[in-house]
Amino acid sequence: MPAYSDMSVRDWYSQIEDILGDVLEHQDFSMQTWLALGAAFQLFASAWLPSSLSFWLPLAWLAYRLIRTALDSWDVHHSFLWSRIMPGRWMGQLPEGETSGGVVMFLLGARLNHPLGKLGPGAVEVNEVFKDMWREAEKNSSKWGYTERAPTFWISYWKDLKGLQKFSEGAAHRLGQNMYNSKKLPFVGIMHETYYAPKGCWETIYDNMPPWGLGKHQPFCTNVTTY
Repeated sequence: MPAYSDMSVRDWYSQIEDILGDVLEHQDFSMQTWLALGAAFQLFASAWLPSSLSFWLPLAWLAYRLIRTALDSWDVHHSFLWSRIMPGRWMGQLPEGETSGGVVMFLLGARLNHPLGKLGPGAVEVNEVFKDMWREAEKNSSKWGYTERAPTFWISYWKDLKGLQKFSEGAAHRLGQNMYNSKKLPFVGIMHETYYAPKGCWETIYDNMPPWGLGKHQPFCTNVTTY
C-alpha cells in the first residue's frame, strides 16, 4: 500500500473508501439521526465559518442535487444510473466444461451486536477480514471454482462444494475463524448458509438490471434492447 503522502487526492479518497466504505453506510442511521447530524453540522458551520458561506453552502449543494436529478430525469436512458444497466432480458451462465452443471450458493454474514452498530468495536476488523477472504477467493478462483459474489450480504457462487471447502481451509478464512474463536470480537455474531443446486435445478433471469450475482460472471443476453 503506497504512503498517503505519495497518492493523489482521487487515489487517497479511493483508498479511504475501500477501507471504510462497507463499514459506514447511509442506511446505518435513521432519517431522524441524519437530520439531527445535519442540524448539528449547520450549527458548527454557522459558528466557525463566515455567515454568508454557512448560509449559501447547503443551498448550493441542494441546488446541485436538484439540477442533477432533473437532468437525469429528463433523459433517463443516458443518465449515470442507467449507464450501469444491461437493457433487455438476459441470463447468467457458467461455461461448459468448467462445472458439472450445478451451482453452490454460499451466504456469509456478520452482525454487530453493539448499540453503536458499525461504529462499535470490531467493525473495521471484521470488514478487513472478510475483504481478505474475498481477495483470496478471487486469487484462487480457477482452483477453487469461485465465480462471483453479490455486494449484498456476502452472497457468493461456486462451481462445486469441493472448491468451497478449499476456500474454508484457506489462510484468510482461517485467520478470520481464529480471530472469532479467540473471543477478540465479543460483540460480533457470524453465520453462513450453503445451498447446492444440481444441473437443471437452477436458473437466472435479469431484466433491465446491472450485472449482479451470478450474472456478473458471464452474462448471456437473450433479448437486448438498444436505446
